[in-house]
Amino acid sequence: MFLSVAGLIMTLVAGLGGGFSTPGTSSGDSGYKAPGLEKQAELDQIRNDINLEIKHLRHNEQVPPVLMDPFELQREAQDHAEKVAVAGQLQNSEQNVTMLQHHLPESGTSGHAFLEAWLHSQAHTDVVLDPRYVFYGIGVAVGHGEVWVAVQFSES
Repeated sequence: MFLSVAGLIMTLVAGLGGGFSTPGTSSGDSGYKAPGLEKQAELDQIRNDINLEIKHLRHNEQVPPVLMDPFELQREAQDHAEKVAVAGQLQNSEQNVTMLQHHLPESGTSGHAFLEAWLHSQAHTDVVLDPRYVFYGIGVAVGHGEVWVAVQFSES
């Protein structure tokens, strides 16, 4: 119960505290130009939906909850999402991290659609439900007519 409440608080802090790209800027050196406020709000909603979908799935499967790391993992995941959005193709991380990635057409996409795509792959499902992971960060960016998502997981 305590971890669930702590996770909710961390999620709210991450959402309110920013740490994500603002229109016209980038959080890294990828060359990413963040979209306008309306599109950024859509990307933030996708991030929030993915966050809730992962939490609900783990709860339903009786796997310990994960907490969103609003600092390091969040920044790294966002930097990676921006990098692949600029490149227009998925890439391996230069860091030794456990990461899920995917991209879907920009129009009409949702956090639920991303989670559903991952759940159609046993390897991806295994990562989402791995009880060793206690922290994660979610990066969401747009480029080449697609929404690009990177979720980095950490054991500590």
